[in-house]
Amino acid sequence: MWALNEEEKMDTSDTPWYWYYLEDCGRWHRVEVNLYLFLRFVSFCGGGRKKNSSRYCMCVCVCVCVFKLIRLSELTSEYKTVADYVSHDGLLSKSIVSISRIQNLELWEIYCRKKRQLMKIKHVQDIPERRLFHGTDTKNVDSICKYNFDLRIPKKNGRTFGNGIYFAIHASFADKYSTNSTLHGNTKSIFLARVMVGKCNLGKPDLLKPDDENAFDSCVNDANNPTIFIIFDPNQVYPEYLIEYQ
Repeated sequence: MWALNEEEKMDTSDTPWYWYYLEDCGRWHRVEVNLYLFLRFVSFCGGGRKKNSSRYCMCVCVCVCVFKLIRLSELTSEYKTVADYVSHDGLLSKSIVSISRIQNLELWEIYCRKKRQLMKIKHVQDIPERRLFHGTDTKNVDSICKYNFDLRIPKKNGRTFGNGIYFAIHASFADKYSTNSTLHGNTKSIFLARVMVGKCNLGKPDLLKPDDENAFDSCVNDANNPTIFIIFDPNQVYPEYLIEYQ
């Protein structure tokens, strides 16, 4: 089992950063060339022309790109760990084409806030998490990387255990729901996601939430030996890796 760290920060070393300065009007503007530009401006005072020099307040901010896919080198330990998890724990016997780490700082912060919220509400020190697989059509990959998984996307496996987002412990099962609707190629995609499963309840058809009393955080297909987890709040999920395979 690939352990989840209790505290883990997103690696943003590959994300470009920019400097911004705050104008007197209260608006932030990006510095395009020189990060340490000594800003000069001309102001008019009492009908006379007065030349001023001023250092504006500046801050650093990430670029406006919503997410970034960091393709892992096959030589790295991260690639080998994920690939081993996909093939051994996930039981996927097909050939892996690429593994990419999904870097979406906004989704990650939302996920962390949700975890802290559940811990506070339930008065616990931790919320159980799992790394689970999700198969989808290649046309949905970009949207999931940007906005996370969407409850509104129709489920090919129906609503047997509730009207939520379905995740599996086995990549071989997620592969059944992975398709390629493009006109060329036979490469398919599955996601490996961090999922806050919390306390699980047995799923039922057409459930909109795990239970009416909010005692549970997710649903499963089997209370004793679950292999499928159903999540009803996308904030309990972070799409961590994209695996392309044939």
